[in-house]
Amino acid sequence: MSQKPHVNILSPEFLTNPHPFLKQLREQDPVYWSEETRHWLLTRYEDVQAGLRDATRFSSQSSETFVVRDEFMQHLRPIITHFSMWAVMKDNPEHKRLRGLINQAFRPENLKDIQVRARQTAEWLIDQVQDKGEMEFVNDYAYALPALLFAVEILGMDRSDLTTFKQWSVDLARATGRIDNLDIMLKGQDALLAMTDYITRAINSRIEQPREDFISFLVKAWREESKLTLEEVVAQMVLLLAGGHTTTQNVISQGLLALFKHPEQLEILKKNPEPTRQAAEELYRFTSPAQAPTRIAACDIELGGKLIKKGQGVMPMVVSANRDATIFEQPDELILTREKNPHLGFGSGNHVCPGAFLARLEIPIAFEVLFRRLPNIQPKSSHEDWNMNLSFRGLSTFPVVWN
Repeated sequence: MSQKPHVNILSPEFLTNPHPFLKQLREQDPVYWSEETRHWLLTRYEDVQAGLRDATRFSSQSSETFVVRDEFMQHLRPIITHFSMWAVMKDNPEHKRLRGLINQAFRPENLKDIQVRARQTAEWLIDQVQDKGEMEFVNDYAYALPALLFAVEILGMDRSDLTTFKQWSVDLARATGRIDNLDIMLKGQDALLAMTDYITRAINSRIEQPREDFISFLVKAWREESKLTLEEVVAQMVLLLAGGHTTTQNVISQGLLALFKHPEQLEILKKNPEPTRQAAEELYRFTSPAQAPTRIAACDIELGGKLIKKGQGVMPMVVSANRDATIFEQPDELILTREKNPHLGFGSGNHVCPGAFLARLEIPIAFEVLFRRLPNIQPKSSHEDWNMNLSFRGLSTFPVVWN
């Protein structure tokens, strides 16, 4: 009998390149207990999809499982309480009530001319660096495009606040991805509290002086309908701001790296620089930026020959499902013309990403503008600087050059 594999999903080796480890789990131990995170890892497509969709067995009310060591709990109560108010951490009917507020962000009237604004923003970002012959791609483009578009153009944040806001987002994302490190989690908690204070002040300013922006719309709906508390409104804003652009940033930066590693696919884009919807979906599948959401067993569950006990944490590993060879042909290859592509990158069921429309719009524009304006772009070196984050895998830095 072959020995069951041991995979530490918090190790640098896994965080740098999870795919060989996940393939081993899919083939040998697809329902795997992780001692390091105290979660069951689901790695096969069918199980991951069930974990995302089946709220009767897999509850989203999993904020407590975010803390993997009991001795951490007393120090992290503020961040746990805050996460518990996020719509993604709720089951119906609470999820539906909170999700209604988030859905307002993506109503057509709040996204007027968004395609034009996305293109203008991308063009402006290239204007800032074109004559330099190089840029740090993550900060100067992959982060800046969704942050400017969403935080500034839609939500009405001040552009001058983006640098500070980015550091808060990085610290908060690191906290969700390094749940074994109390210092990192406490730094993320400090960032969360600062972000909460910033958004609360923004809301109060809109109460006094409404603007033509989304925050003002939320304030109006909140005060007229009283469906949410102020704390709940602030929590959904943090969710939108912190999570809304992080995944798109990671698709754009990881996507460019993947294209460099698949030169024949890069040539396809250079010949036809307006990526198709098909190509954008494949980039999302291949990069899987939100790779490990969490659930909690709502009852005892028998799955894959294992017993998941009620109350135990579960991670449907989206990053693994999107490379499952029983669903995707040549799953480890980037194929921009892939026709059958039921990826789970945007989630599934009630918790499907509310910003999927915006991401699907931004990603093709990001690459079209990039390759049209900088056709000779290439990596500055072969070094890859990954962010060591379990939840939101991406590149921390990515220097690129061009002629």
